[in-house]
Amino acid sequence: MSTSKITVGILSRRTPDGSGRLFGPPTGFFEECCLAAESLGVRVVVFDADDIHRETDTVTPATLINSRWHECGPEPWPQVIYDRAPVSDPVYSPKADRIRARLTLSNIPFINPLEIIRLAADKWRAFGLLSNYDVLLPDTACLTCDSLDTFLDRYEHVYIKPVEGSLGSDIVEIISVQAHIWVVRMDEACHRVTGRQAVRDKIRSFLGNQALRDSVHLVQQGISVEPVAHRHRPRFDLRVLMQQDDQKQWGMTGLVARVCQTDIPTTNLSTGARSEEAESILDAHYGVSQRQAIVDRVVHMSLSICQGLERDLCAFGELGFDIIPDPNGEPWLIEINAKPGRNVFKRIAHSEDVSDQVRKRFKRIRRQAVTMPFRYARGLIGSSTH
Repeated sequence: MSTSKITVGILSRRTPDGSGRLFGPPTGFFEECCLAAESLGVRVVVFDADDIHRETDTVTPATLINSRWHECGPEPWPQVIYDRAPVSDPVYSPKADRIRARLTLSNIPFINPLEIIRLAADKWRAFGLLSNYDVLLPDTACLTCDSLDTFLDRYEHVYIKPVEGSLGSDIVEIISVQAHIWVVRMDEACHRVTGRQAVRDKIRSFLGNQALRDSVHLVQQGISVEPVAHRHRPRFDLRVLMQQDDQKQWGMTGLVARVCQTDIPTTNLSTGARSEEAESILDAHYGVSQRQAIVDRVVHMSLSICQGLERDLCAFGELGFDIIPDPNGEPWLIEINAKPGRNVFKRIAHSEDVSDQVRKRFKRIRRQAVTMPFRYARGLIGSSTH
């Protein structure tokens, strides 16, 4: 049975670049969104906060027609919003926030409302809320000289992270190598220092000589499959994408391992990590016999968090998880991401290092990951897929 066509608006930012991309680097993803939504009978438009005309309740967005972007004339506001605009940009975000508030006041549903996006962007607030759930979280505190000393006493492996950081930026790793001696690393810079004052001084220099004060950075227990000072294999984490369908049922769309290719302290693709099949990485570390049990625990934890956040915060359509299993295969939640990317799946789908069968599987996963928000959007306004 056919469904009535709805319009989903992607809130973003117009940042044209030299490659002719109307919305900067995300433009390619938005093109995929337009095509995926069209297959569901959903129209997608993309707009900037400045494209909204509050006095007439209209918007002048852009949309993809025959593989080319076209500017649209003034039209009614979209029926559902897919928010992919920044929330921490000092110039653009306040403007976008005013538009978010206006659209919310008009009872226009969001695939991921601002409440879940802001929670995921604030690691300290997210830690506080998720601490109430039955999940393993690394010990975390606001960074001060005292809290740093406590963590250096308590753990051999510690991270310093910005409260609102993303893409693995400004993360410092501290590893105890012997009594009173630590390795302090950020990006490709690595220093061996003696004494806690030297650790503090090196952290300050990495962070632009900022004072070690709370509300700006966190200090966090490091989680690793192997003893961090004696790794035999590259570090990795698991990226999980959970999404809801048009029946508002949660499911795991995809699971991959992000494997570090250097000694830098993060596993983000933007810092050089590789996407690999989670199964092969888990097999290498734990053996084939343990793999499925670990995956089951990862999925169970991710599902319980999604359901808990819906209960305690708001309804939302998708959430990404960064998870690291410990030496016993128990999954620890590192971060949540309310604007999850799909490149982890795309990298494997286009890799020459995997079989045709694996490439095809990850192409399907990538397509599903792009399509699901628009299935959920149809469910938000009561459309049926039957």
